[in-house]
Amino acid sequence: MPMRHRRAILSVLVLAVIGMAAWYAVRQRAAVRGPVTFTRDVAPIVFTKCAPCHHPGEAAPFSLLTYDDVRHRARQIVDVTQKRFMPPWLPAEGHDLFADSRRLSDAELQTIQEWVAAGTLAGDAAELPPAPVFADGWQNGPPDLILESPSYTLTSTDRDVFRNFVVPIPLDTPRWVRSIELRPDNPRVTHHARLGVDSTNESIRRDAEDPEPGYAGMAWAQDPDGQLVIWAPGLIADPGTDSVAWRLVPKSALVLHTHMQPTGKTEVVKFRIGIHFAKDPPRQHPAMLRIGSSNIDIPAGAKNHTVSDKYVLPIDVDVHLIFPHAHSLCTELQVHAERPDGSRQALITIPRFDENWHDAYRYRQPVRLPRGTRILSKFAYDNSADNIRNRNQPPRRVGYGSNATDEMADVYLQVTPVHVDQRAVLMEDYKQYELQSQIVGHRKTLELDPGNIWSQEALAACYIGSGKPGEAIAILEQRLNAGPESVSPVVSLGMAYQASGDAVRAEAQFRRALARDAKYPLAWFGLGQALAAQKQSESAEHAYRQAVLLSPGLLDAHINLADLLIARGQLDPAAVVCTSALGDSPKMAKIYLKLAEISAKRKHYDESLKYCGMAQQLAPYTHPPKVLLAVFCFANGDPQLGLKLLRDARAESPVHPMPALILGQFARQQQQWPAAREQFTAAASLPIPANWPASHRKRFLILLNSESFQLAQQLQDSEYARLSLAKWMQAEPENRKLQALYDALPPEPDRSLER
Repeated sequence: MPMRHRRAILSVLVLAVIGMAAWYAVRQRAAVRGPVTFTRDVAPIVFTKCAPCHHPGEAAPFSLLTYDDVRHRARQIVDVTQKRFMPPWLPAEGHDLFADSRRLSDAELQTIQEWVAAGTLAGDAAELPPAPVFADGWQNGPPDLILESPSYTLTSTDRDVFRNFVVPIPLDTPRWVRSIELRPDNPRVTHHARLGVDSTNESIRRDAEDPEPGYAGMAWAQDPDGQLVIWAPGLIADPGTDSVAWRLVPKSALVLHTHMQPTGKTEVVKFRIGIHFAKDPPRQHPAMLRIGSSNIDIPAGAKNHTVSDKYVLPIDVDVHLIFPHAHSLCTELQVHAERPDGSRQALITIPRFDENWHDAYRYRQPVRLPRGTRILSKFAYDNSADNIRNRNQPPRRVGYGSNATDEMADVYLQVTPVHVDQRAVLMEDYKQYELQSQIVGHRKTLELDPGNIWSQEALAACYIGSGKPGEAIAILEQRLNAGPESVSPVVSLGMAYQASGDAVRAEAQFRRALARDAKYPLAWFGLGQALAAQKQSESAEHAYRQAVLLSPGLLDAHINLADLLIARGQLDPAAVVCTSALGDSPKMAKIYLKLAEISAKRKHYDESLKYCGMAQQLAPYTHPPKVLLAVFCFANGDPQLGLKLLRDARAESPVHPMPALILGQFARQQQQWPAAREQFTAAASLPIPANWPASHRKRFLILLNSESFQLAQQLQDSEYARLSLAKWMQAEPENRKLQALYDALPPEPDRSLER
C-alpha cells in the first residue's frame, strides 16, 4: 500500500478517535455545568485569538465577529485548530517566553471541539462578551497621524519588483514615536515592506529623478533608532511602548522599501502609514541587531541544507523582541543564547517555518544575556522537488538575496544595554559584524549574478566602511566602465579615492558627479572633503555650504564646515553653523563638542565646560568635562588652568586614566622625565572605562604607548622602549613599522650572568 494511502487511513482513524473523545467529553461536561455555548465559552476564545485577523479590512478571507460568522465555519474551525494551522503561531509548543501568544491551549481546543460536537449552541445573549472594535483596519487603534505612499501600478511582469516610496513628514517640531503600523491596500501582491527614515534628502532627490512614483535600487534610509518597522503577511503590528520611543524630526522623510510580486495582471499598490506618538520621552534607547549568515548557497535538490551564524555580545543586554526572517525553502530554525558559563537558552525555536506567517515576538519578560554570550542561529532549508513551497521547479541552486526565489537567514533582536552608558560599545562592535556579514552576502550574490549592479555598489560601500577603499575602487571602476553610468557610483568612487588618501582623484570624481547633477548633496560634501585635504579652504567652504543647504540633516557637513571656520579663526560663523545643526540633530554630542571648542577659544571657559558636560551626557564614553576643557586650555596657551582642571578631574574621577595620560604628555613636553614616567605608569595601571568603544580603547592605548616609547628614547632606556613598543604592537598589530622599530632596539642584557 502506498505511503500516502497509509497516512490517509491513519488520519481518518485519528479523527474518529478524537471525535469519540469529544463526544464523551461533551456528555461529561453537560452533566456538570450544561453544554458548551458560543456566548459563554467560545466567543471569548474567538474574539481574542481569531478576530484580530478575521475582521473586515484585514488580510483574512472572512470575518469571525458574530455567532453566525463562527457557526457557518464551525467544522472548518475545528479542523484547522486541531491541526494547529490556525491561529498561526510558529514558535514550538512549550515556548512560553512570548507575550500575546495566539496559540490555543489544549483546554481551548477542547472547548471549540465540544461546542461543535454539541450542535453549535448559541447560548444566553446576556453572557456574550462585547465584540472587539477595530478602527478602520488599524490593529492598534486610530493612529495620531496617517500618511499615504504614492500609488504604484504593477504590470504583468514575471519578475519581483523592489521599489522605494518617499513619504514626506508633515511636522513642524520633533515628535516622539511609540509605534508605526503599515497597511497595504493590496496585500496579496506585497511580499514585505520595511520603513526607514532619511535625514539627508537623498531619497527625495532620487525620487525626483525617477519618472515613476518612487525609485528603484538601494533604499537610502536607516531603520528608526532601535526599531524595526515592517509589514509581512500574518504579521501582527507591534503596539510599542513609550519607554523605547524614537524621535521623528522635521526636514526628514520616511522611505518605504517595498517588495512586490506580480500576479500576471495589472495591480495597484499603495500603503497607509499609521503613526502613534508617545506621550513622554523614552527611558531606554534600544538597538536593533540583525544576526544571521549571508553566506547562503543551497544546492539544487538538497533536502536538509543548514546555514548557521553567531554573534558574541560585547556587553550585557536585555533582549525584548525577536523577529526571524527567511523565504519559502526554510523549513525550521533555531536561535540559542550560549552564556559564558556554558548554559544554553532557546531564544526561539520554529519547527515548521512558514514564510506566510512572519511575526515579531515580544518576550513576556526581557531575556538578560551577559557580556560574552554567543547568539547562535541555525536555519534549515529544503530545496528538493518534494517541497511544495519551492518556487523553482525543477529546483535550482539558491543563494542569498531579497528576491522571493532567493533565501535569507536573518534574526532581528531588539535589545537594550543593561548599563545604559555602554550602548556605543555595542553599536560599534555590531557595525563591524554587520559590515562583514554584508560583504559576504554581496560577494555571494555576485558569484551567482555577476552583473547585479546593486550588489556591486553595495559591496563597494561596505568596503569603504570597513577601511578597504582599494577593493571598493576596483569594483566601482569596473561597474562604471561596464555601465550604465549614474551619479551614485561616481560619488562612491570619489569617496573611495578620498578614503585612500588620493584627494586629487577624489575631487575629479565629485566634479564629474556634479556635472550630471548639481543638486547632489553627497557630491558637494565629498568635494568639500577633497578640497579641504588640498588646503583649498575657501572652495571647500563653498562646497560644504552647498551640501548643508541641499541636505540640512547631513551632520558631517555641518561638523566639517565648522572645523574649517574655526581653523580660520571665524568663530562667530562657526557657532552659527553648529547652532543651526542642533535644530536638526539636537541629540548629537559632536555638535556640543564643537560649541565647547568655540567657547574655549573665546576664553568663555564656564560656557565651554557646560557644553562639554552636555556632550558627555549624550555620549557617556566622552572624556570627563574638565579633561576636555583642559585640552582646549592647552591648545589656547593656558597651561596652568589646564593643569588645575586635570588635577580636579583626577580627584573627581580617580580611576579614569585620561588625566594621568595628559599630565604625562605635559610633563614630557616640559622635559620633566621622572614625572612623565610616573604619570604614564599610573595611566597604564588604571582600568580602561567599560563604556569606551573598541576604537576609543585602541586610540588610548596607541597614544599611551607611543608617548611612553618617545619618553624611553629621550631617557635612552631600551628596556622601557621595548616594553612600550610591545604593548603598542598589541594595540596596533597592523602597523608594520612597529616591528622594525622593535628589532632595531639593542638586545636585552643577559640576566643569567647576574645570578
